[in-house]
Amino acid sequence: MYESMTYENLLADAKAEAGDGIQKGEGSLVFNALSALAYELEKLYIEANYVLNQGFADTADMDGLVRIAANRGLTRKAATNAYVSITANVALPIGWRASLKGFNYIVTEELDASDHIYKAMCEETGSGPNELLGQLTPIDYVDGLTSAVITEVLIAGDDDETQEELYRRYLESFSTEAFGGNITAYKTIVTAMDGVGGCKVYPVWNGVGTVKVVVISSDYGEPSSYLINQIQEALVPTDGGTGYGYAPIDHDVTVAAVTPVTVNVSTTITYTAGYSWATIGDQITAAVEGYIKSIAEAWSEGDARTEALVYVSRLEAAVLNVTGVTDIQGTTLNGSTTNLHLDSDEIPVMGTLVVN
Repeated sequence: MYESMTYENLLADAKAEAGDGIQKGEGSLVFNALSALAYELEKLYIEANYVLNQGFADTADMDGLVRIAANRGLTRKAATNAYVSITANVALPIGWRASLKGFNYIVTEELDASDHIYKAMCEETGSGPNELLGQLTPIDYVDGLTSAVITEVLIAGDDDETQEELYRRYLESFSTEAFGGNITAYKTIVTAMDGVGGCKVYPVWNGVGTVKVVVISSDYGEPSSYLINQIQEALVPTDGGTGYGYAPIDHDVTVAAVTPVTVNVSTTITYTAGYSWATIGDQITAAVEGYIKSIAEAWSEGDARTEALVYVSRLEAAVLNVTGVTDIQGTTLNGSTTNLHLDSDEIPVMGTLVVN
């Protein structure tokens, strides 16, 4: 709004107001006085413009957006801890600690005493450990321990909510209102749970009073059965039954995981002079993986009628954006040259990439 209020414009306006017949050249007393004034005024206009922008969600910075979103009852989601399943050769005490590739874990719960299976929390928040599986290095000593392995990520860790993500949730809060077990109510409840990246809600999917909730993990993959059970228990507790969880009375709720569909890609690439697969293969792979993951990230924005599509043309466009790629042709998805159609509960996951 105040973009025109620059030092130069303010100084020119001040000099014009001073009138004629006065020495206003650079170095004169009047020039020096007006120059200092214009400089200070420019700073005031910059600050005024900043304050004005903080009043609108689309121009506010993160701190301003957090305060605006709070007026809608929305709180910025903080980074969360990942939870994993550990299988050991001996019993582990609650509180036992170990590490894997720079991340530390602490045992929080015994899942299976006979097979020595435990739930453990990554002490560092964020998505960093979401892909880590394997042998742990003990921090605490346990007599007879020779093996402790992370076998599964039970609940994926989340990073701090970005400004773009919070702004999107803010806009969505105006389009639909969560009330009395409607679709928005279920989505609001389920997506607020740790490890959940989104969900689709199918009302009356198997008769009157039935509701199906299909969930995708926070790293946009297939959630663990542990997480699905946790959500099911939160909506309709096993002990209490209908009406004792988040789900309204008489809602028969079924929680399920998205179904991953492996996408194997084959294509032929022409390289710019000086480039080859050896030099830019990693960037090409990242471009393909990024496109496929973007489809999974947008999956929860649809509904029961929305089917995901993996487009050959868009995948090729992503690869063409890589510096060093001149042309791409003959692309197939799972052996077919046509677009890959997925059901409403399916998401694509990267399989093999063969480049000729």
